[in-house]
Amino acid sequence: MANVKEILTESIFEVFERMFFIFLEPGGRAAVHDYEAAIRFDGPRRGAIRILFTRAVARLMVRNMLGLGNGDVTEQHVEDCVKEAANMVCGNFLVNLDASKRFTMSLPAFSARPGQPAAASGGVYAFDFECEGGKMGVVLTLE
Repeated sequence: MANVKEILTESIFEVFERMFFIFLEPGGRAAVHDYEAAIRFDGPRRGAIRILFTRAVARLMVRNMLGLGNGDVTEQHVEDCVKEAANMVCGNFLVNLDASKRFTMSLPAFSARPGQPAAASGGVYAFDFECEGGKMGVVLTLE
């Protein structure tokens, strides 16, 4: 499973650097996450990816992606942006996991009241990151 962890980590870094101009570093877990985007996938492997954001990181993503000032960022921008992040991370992960196989992905779901990520255990992989805007987490669940 080390390969799965490496592939997901690389997918996260690639999407956040290229799409949101955010450079992540492995870091400690945030005490509270304000937003969550979740997406399920099915195919040769089934599972889900949850991305948890602090308000500061989500707003930084919107500003960087859309070129908006801080005062111009709306909650709808935040919702759309974090859902798109989940979609791009999941798609990138699945292509890099096995490009020869066909996967389907659900539409991403958004929550402004996320649960905190579970501790890593069998089939659950938790990642914590820091960036200039704060902290975020990613949880991969494989069935």
